[in-house]
Amino acid sequence: MLGIPEGSAITLEYCCKLMMEYTALDSAQLYTLLKRFSPYGRKKRLQFCRALCHTQYARQIESGGRNYFVLRPSIKIQGRLKQQVSCFWVLLDYIDKVDRHFATGTPGSLISMEIEGRDYSILYAQPGKEKMCCYLMEQSGRTRYFILVENLAQIQLIRGGHVHAFVLLDDKNTIHYYSGTGG
Repeated sequence: MLGIPEGSAITLEYCCKLMMEYTALDSAQLYTLLKRFSPYGRKKRLQFCRALCHTQYARQIESGGRNYFVLRPSIKIQGRLKQQVSCFWVLLDYIDKVDRHFATGTPGSLISMEIEGRDYSILYAQPGKEKMCCYLMEQSGRTRYFILVENLAQIQLIRGGHVHAFVLLDDKNTIHYYSGTGG
């Protein structure tokens, strides 16, 4: 899927394609996308989201105290899908710079993107599986990684020359970036 061309506004068609690609998005992610890249005020953004649901490409559900837009109401926000939704926050930070992005089915990443001809992947590091992250990066070739960690202690356990940045997502979905040394 293409990133957002500079100066363009988010369209309903773009959001429908986004739902088809990622299956589920936190409602705050879609609202943030619209707030940053659409000319709409708050009321129009809410109408836009209702229109998305009317297109049959999205339904709103509640899961774990949060609201999500999902492709089908039977979808459960858990496991790999929940991790992918978390990783989408990182993509959202870069989406206006990204040439292409897509959800991946590989164990090595959850989201891949290309920025200025360079490949990046967003990897979710589950606590206790840090060695798996190291192994996957060793096999990756030239891909650079944003590694989403659940706590800062994980950073010291993940080694590799392919780390672009470590990312920690707080309770308010604010992204914090860290270098390989944790600074």
